Amino acid sequence: NYNILIELIMIMKPKIVQIGVGKFGLNHFKTLMKLDEKKIIDFIGIVDKDIDILSKIKKCSNISTSTDVKDFLNVADGFDVVTPPQLHYDMVKKLLNSNKHVFVEKPLSLNFKDSYKLACLSKKNKQTLQVGHIFRYNSTITELKKILERKPNRPTYVKANFLQDRIPRHNNGAIFVYMHGFDILDYLFNLEPKKIFAMANIKKFSPMREINSTINIQYRNINAFLNVGWIPTGVQRRLDFFSDKRHLICDLLTNQISIYENGKLLKKLTVIQKDEPLFLELKDFSKCIKENSTPKVDGFIGSKIVKICELATKSISQNTIVDFN
Repeated sequence: NYNILIELIMIMKPKIVQIGVGKFGLNHFKTLMKLDEKKIIDFIGIVDKDIDILSKIKKCSNISTSTDVKDFLNVADGFDVVTPPQLHYDMVKKLLNSNKHVFVEKPLSLNFKDSYKLACLSKKNKQTLQVGHIFRYNSTITELKKILERKPNRPTYVKANFLQDRIPRHNNGAIFVYMHGFDILDYLFNLEPKKIFAMANIKKFSPMREINSTINIQYRNINAFLNVGWIPTGVQRRLDFFSDKRHLICDLLTNQISIYENGKLLKKLTVIQKDEPLFLELKDFSKCIKENSTPKVDGFIGSKIVKICELATKSISQNTIVDFN
């Protein structure tokens, strides 16, 4: 009976395994535990190469652990990949080829060609591929999108700062680490960039990478400038939008949106985030598995954001404006 089958699918709890429990992976672990407690998923396993991490997991939970993903391929429905970015492509490809649903933290991979291959593979195999662009689940950004869709607020100029004082341990430069800004603009405007130009301070790490960068993205009727990277002190997550008469400020640290017209404050609101964005993101992954639906950030969106980052780094290396297409 078709109706009975639908009911069984709706009450099914996808069996999820997490791969990688580093610094941000701990947040995923806690969130998956919460989803399991709420009976939204069945959190069945952890994979990590670090035996010490796995022993700590065993002490605080009943979850199965392994150093090899193969141990879960026959029992899991989906995998949450929270490994270093340079490992994403091979791991996601392996899982999709095993007909598994995949959530992978951003970036999808470190180049557009590989990212697009993964997006096409997930479509071919009819498996969910969701990329962790978390600000699409942020209530302040959701409210901002509604505000910007109103005619008086539609911007022609955007300025954004994504800066902080902690340099990550992995080898990626500021552009790939702070791709949040590119994804937020893509979500807000749903436009393809026309041209990209970027400048950066390059630090002699091994390998060399940019420590901060200014990126100019030209959209149709919108000129955007993003400053991303590391500064000596503090954290900045702010976007400014300028229309003919209005100036909107979105501060993602305070979750406040301010609207000014001709220099006078019209409105200021603080947006309440009911559930953590990561909880909503992983809950959506579970829903997509159950309903065979497309996630808010699929592989094609994830590969588009990687392409923007790749072209920005190309602009730096060639010191030139690059076309998006």
